[in-house]
Amino acid sequence: MKTNKAYIITAVVVAAVAVIGFVAWRVWSNKTHPSMLIPTTAQIVSIIPYGELYVATSVIEDFTSEQATEYHFGLFPEEHTCALIMQQKVSYVIDMDSVKYDVQADGHILVTLPQPRFTASTRNIRFISDNEGFWHERKTDTSDMKAKVAEQIRYRFDTPEHRQQATLYAREAIAHILNQLNYEADFRPVVTERIGR
Repeated sequence: MKTNKAYIITAVVVAAVAVIGFVAWRVWSNKTHPSMLIPTTAQIVSIIPYGELYVATSVIEDFTSEQATEYHFGLFPEEHTCALIMQQKVSYVIDMDSVKYDVQADGHILVTLPQPRFTASTRNIRFISDNEGFWHERKTDTSDMKAKVAEQIRYRFDTPEHRQQATLYAREAIAHILNQLNYEADFRPVVTERIGR
């Protein structure tokens, strides 16, 4: 009975030593062969955050105006003016789930960025006029004025130069993330153009 227990204890000790030896060998092997530590693209992407990266944001206000003539008794003209003032928060956004990563053998990662996407959200609209009653009847819908001001704001913000700067900001952010993983980021060129022009 004691002999069987001794055999069991010896077998457990030998197995434990074998497991510890295997783990130690794997640790030593990884330290001496760092190329074995290069992750796959799927592993890199699983660490990089998904969603949207806002790389440039500004608040811009612009306006448009209209004039109209009111005739009193069909003879006496009176000029009227109205204006629509709009404030928008405009941004460039990088869709992080559209970024492509190609792991290179030398510890570099080749990154392909999508075009920065322009976004705008209206924060405030004011309609002012010299004669509220006249414009209430004359201008029942201001959607054309809103669209015109929104286009003016986009034209001021969405330029090739601003897109290029937004791309540089995105590169810096992604390079920083990859650097935390001890990898160097190389970027494929992105053609930065004003979209829809």
